[in-house]
Amino acid sequence: MLAPPLVPAYRPDIDGLRAIAVVAVVLFHAFPSSLPGGFAGVDMFFTISGFLITGVLLRDHARGAFSLRDFYARRIKRIFPALALVLAACMGLGWLVLTAEELTALGTFTSGGAAFLSNFLLWRASGYFDTAADTKPLLHLWSLGIEEQFYLVWPLLLWWWFRKPQRVGLWMGACVLASLAYSLWAVRVDAVMAFYSPLPRFWELGVGGLLAYALWRHPQMLQRFRPAAAYLGLLLVALGMALLDKGAAFPGWWALLPTLGTALLIFSGDAAWLGRRLLASKTFVAVGLISYPLYLWHWPMLSFARIVMAETPPAEVRAALVLVSVLLAWGTYRWLERPIRFGGSFAGRSGGHMGVHSGGPSRWTVPALSAVMVLVFLAGYGLTANHGFKARHHALLNADPATMVNGADRSQLLADCLLSPAEHALFEWCARDKKPVSAYVVLGDSKGESLFFGLSRETAGPRGWRLLGPVQHVLGDAAPLSLESYRAVEQDPNVEVVVFANALRGMFALDPQSGFIRGEVLDAEIERHVDTYSRAFARFARAGKRSVFVVDNPSLPDPNSCVSGTMTDIPLLKELLVRRANPYCTVRYTDHLQGTRAYQEFVQRLKARNPDVLVFDPTPLLCDIPANVCTITEGRNFLYSYGDHISDYASSKIARQLLGEMFPAPQ
Repeated sequence: MLAPPLVPAYRPDIDGLRAIAVVAVVLFHAFPSSLPGGFAGVDMFFTISGFLITGVLLRDHARGAFSLRDFYARRIKRIFPALALVLAACMGLGWLVLTAEELTALGTFTSGGAAFLSNFLLWRASGYFDTAADTKPLLHLWSLGIEEQFYLVWPLLLWWWFRKPQRVGLWMGACVLASLAYSLWAVRVDAVMAFYSPLPRFWELGVGGLLAYALWRHPQMLQRFRPAAAYLGLLLVALGMALLDKGAAFPGWWALLPTLGTALLIFSGDAAWLGRRLLASKTFVAVGLISYPLYLWHWPMLSFARIVMAETPPAEVRAALVLVSVLLAWGTYRWLERPIRFGGSFAGRSGGHMGVHSGGPSRWTVPALSAVMVLVFLAGYGLTANHGFKARHHALLNADPATMVNGADRSQLLADCLLSPAEHALFEWCARDKKPVSAYVVLGDSKGESLFFGLSRETAGPRGWRLLGPVQHVLGDAAPLSLESYRAVEQDPNVEVVVFANALRGMFALDPQSGFIRGEVLDAEIERHVDTYSRAFARFARAGKRSVFVVDNPSLPDPNSCVSGTMTDIPLLKELLVRRANPYCTVRYTDHLQGTRAYQEFVQRLKARNPDVLVFDPTPLLCDIPANVCTITEGRNFLYSYGDHISDYASSKIARQLLGEMFPAPQ
């Protein structure tokens, strides 16, 4: 057995490091421009956590008291109380302010958070920096998932490695290097996977663990370099937060800055004034002690405010929410975490973050906490399984969120489009309805898919519809998907009509907020697009097919940000919990025309160049032109479903009008 450790169980400077990490993350979330690289605070937490937990395991081993049961019991008492409280609070608030779709998603992420699988859910769903990130109240739990996944594996590895104690450091180092190498590869291949997968992140916790092992074996190593290490570490952390931003290839090489910087600060300890006086000061330690509940509380507060206000809250509101989060974190620590971990009385600083003597008030504490977390998981599952309880309070809103759907009857479609398996594999959307003859084809992107559902639903008779996509016609018929789709349609004798339906943003860059064309568009660019489409029309005409061009709909915000009204009839809460609509949910029709002027010019030239092609504009069906307004709803129905895509209600409305023009009734 190796010699017992000569390092203290509690180090106040590490709580100070936690304070820096959590403040950086909170600043990044609340005021992103103030600290663009503040998200690296999470990486600081990883390294700190790897150091602390490895230290616990090493000391247990040295005392001959290594026990996986005791280790996981300490983790449960440390992690479960605050997490269960925050998850329950989010579900309660979500019940009052979220639509059915939003509450369904919250239920999924609640269950994922309770099972420490949030990182996998987010890996599958989207990215940390995407435009919808601030409407996901439990987005931040991805990091907790990675930590706990690490702790499922790391103690077992240590137990195995200690069968040959002289090689423990070697195996640790090999694991850290392998994970780092995988991270450097993954960030180039799949950035979302590299961010959320545990394997490209384990090295960050492993660096902390390797440092703990080195100090455990050689407590006095490199003693004279420790003061300088503190300032070098601070420089690396500061550089990371100053130089990083959302566009960085992260983690990758960039993660070395906060990870190695934190490791150097831990290594320095109290050898430098920085650790001895600043990080170990009462203020830094106080913030560090509430860092975990503060991390849990601050993001849901900001996210729910973003959802209710339908836009980023003003700076003063965000500042107030951060203050409330601090108060909630302190209360959680004082009245929930501390009594459960220390039996109701503060056991002093000793063992405060290492968990060595945090025995808890009762032998039933761990089973009770585990049962509570299972109940939270089941509650989240219940929200998801019941589809967010659609009938909760929707009569109080501006329209029924249940109509915010696109392709509700997609299960009635056949997942093929009369292509060979090799051709089928090229297309993301390859479907047809169950009519005997597929006489009509939609070629387009996701806008075409949205229209396809309505066309299929509203077409009577034996002739039906087929969908192929995504096909970006602006790329010309030489593009691989265009080439294959055009050839398939040309060679099919049953096809009579080809509908072109694509998003405006595939042709011209749009401002993400207003949906208007961004920047100046040259006349030559407009003419190039007209030429490209005209060649496609001529190609199908030679094959005996009619072409129909569908003008893109106005680009309004995601309809979830356009839900407005009172969310509850509870007297006190209905005055507070009022959802506002995004100011861009309504736009003047004339502003829409002006903001998309280049596209309108393209449409007019396309129509003039191709008089035999039906150019159909659905805008009059989506806007009240006499009133000069385009809006997101009509009566109790949403006209849009997700992003700027039309809903099933609008798709059917447009399809009926389009079909009437495609096949006019005989006079």
